[in-house]
Amino acid sequence: MTTPIANSPTLSNLVSSLGIGQQSNSTPQSGDQLDMNAFLTLMTEQMKNQDPTKPLDSSQYLGQLAQFANLQGVQQLNGSMQGIASLLGQQQAVQVANLVGHTAYIKTDTAQISSDDPTVKGKVTTTTAGPVVINVKDAKGNVVRSFTVNAAGAGDTDFAWDGTDNQGQALPAGSYTFSATQGSASADIQIGARIDSVSFGAQGITLNLDGHNGVTFDQILSIG
Repeated sequence: MTTPIANSPTLSNLVSSLGIGQQSNSTPQSGDQLDMNAFLTLMTEQMKNQDPTKPLDSSQYLGQLAQFANLQGVQQLNGSMQGIASLLGQQQAVQVANLVGHTAYIKTDTAQISSDDPTVKGKVTTTTAGPVVINVKDAKGNVVRSFTVNAAGAGDTDFAWDGTDNQGQALPAGSYTFSATQGSASADIQIGARIDSVSFGAQGITLNLDGHNGVTFDQILSIG
């Protein structure tokens, strides 16, 4: 029966299987495990000290050698796969870093505006063509701006708000909430935010957007 190769043979198991009764001069590397060189040294010592009248079956040596050869092949394959994974991770990091400065759209109805850049970009998702009314509310829930965009059909329609109220006056920096209706039906809103930086942590890659930090890729609907 073939010996499984999932784990390296331990010193105690190997000594027992080869019938060695004395201490070997070989030293396991770590965790009481043998590498190929240590095994060959151990096997040589066993052959030197075996009973000439009762030599051990050579198939035991061949079986152990085959086991070590297969194990080393698996270890080398694992090392190669780890190298490839590391290279792909580095390439992905470079590609993601190039997204800084672009606009990411996420499913949220809230946006932050600043005095330096009060413009908010967004998308409204409709099921049919026609006018869509978009309302903007301040932090107190007051509607400060209403405007209409025309959807050419089902899907996403872009819109932009310049940060002014219905009288054209600039509104103060802060958080504003958006809602959209088409006829009597509400429509989903997406808000676009600039990608300020990229973070690499235990949870993977996250994007830090203007006003929305720690956004994962599954939360992003599109990047413009």
